[in-house]
Amino acid sequence: MSLAEIHQKARTLKSKVLWRNVREYAASVVVILFFAPVLLHRESWMMQAGAALIIAATIFVGWQMHRRTGMGAIPEAGEALRDFHRQTLIRQRDALRSVGRWYMAPFAPGMVLLMMGRWFQSHVEGRSLAMDHLGILLASAFVVLVFGGVWWLNQLGAKRLQKQIDAL
Repeated sequence: MSLAEIHQKARTLKSKVLWRNVREYAASVVVILFFAPVLLHRESWMMQAGAALIIAATIFVGWQMHRRTGMGAIPEAGEALRDFHRQTLIRQRDALRSVGRWYMAPFAPGMVLLMMGRWFQSHVEGRSLAMDHLGILLASAFVVLVFGGVWWLNQLGAKRLQKQIDAL
């Protein structure tokens, strides 16, 4: 692969990473705005604590995203460019491989507290307890499926990056 091709691939990767991170930061703002009213206005202490933990996890994950996936300036040419691109691909691959630890796990305590708060302290008026609990179980199963899907997609991305690393 020529240095010109590597330079183009490095620029493309930098753009993709930048816009992915911008989307993640925007989603973080939405998550914080969604859970702030739960934190401030719910009578269930478990749901309030869960919302606080989710907001804290959101901030932590945003920081981790920046720390793990942010990119510096692209060198113009030579072996420094090839090394930069390879190291960047490795950083991105490693971030995707470990997404369960730094991206998903921080949300688990808050999600568990939210679900427990709904189960024990905050029931929907006009719905039987059995139906309310069924809804909570279905919502919990959905969250687990979404987390599993996010993990799986990130592992696929890591494999694609590994192929690019091997091709260098």
